Amino acid sequence: MGNTTLLILDIEKGVLDMTGDNEMYLERLSQTLSAARENNIKVIHVITAFRLGYPESHPSNVSVTGVAAAGLFEEGHPSTEIDPAVAPIDNEVVITKRRVSAFFGTELDMILRCYNTERIAVAGIATSGAVLSTVRQATDLDYKITVLSDLCKDRDEETHEFLINKIFKRKTNVVTSDEWIQQLQADNLF
Repeated sequence: MGNTTLLILDIEKGVLDMTGDNEMYLERLSQTLSAARENNIKVIHVITAFRLGYPESHPSNVSVTGVAAAGLFEEGHPSTEIDPAVAPIDNEVVITKRRVSAFFGTELDMILRCYNTERIAVAGIATSGAVLSTVRQATDLDYKITVLSDLCKDRDEETHEFLINKIFKRKTNVVTSDEWIQQLQADNLF
């Protein structure tokens, strides 16, 4: 089995608040995270946060200027706190991103290479945002990708289903968290 890293995207208060009821989602993610830890899979958490005063906010980037106008996702703000059900432990790395992709302008690729990661299992919110941008960039960087379909979430269920079934299935391995855990326990991560 090649080295696998579980990448968890934007499971922070401000993002969770935008996606409605998350109790079952967080329970599944917590179970998957526990299974990864039990099987010595590296885990990287990624959050979105901006420096005080939003110096990363460019007028042409509507997403970032909207966040800045709302006063959200500033470093230290409660909106950037990772949900306690899936909080990092021990030496799990937390990457802070300032754009949609977890790779853009961060040290993520370097850390994955230092971990000798060959395959990335991706979970996170939103399917149409951080998940899509990160998965596309990861494939361009020649990582093998597994998308955990039930651990990706979007405010728009139709968009989520389209991305999972029409886009991700073309270029990645798409499985549920239960299937991934079974493969993990069988040491059969493709």
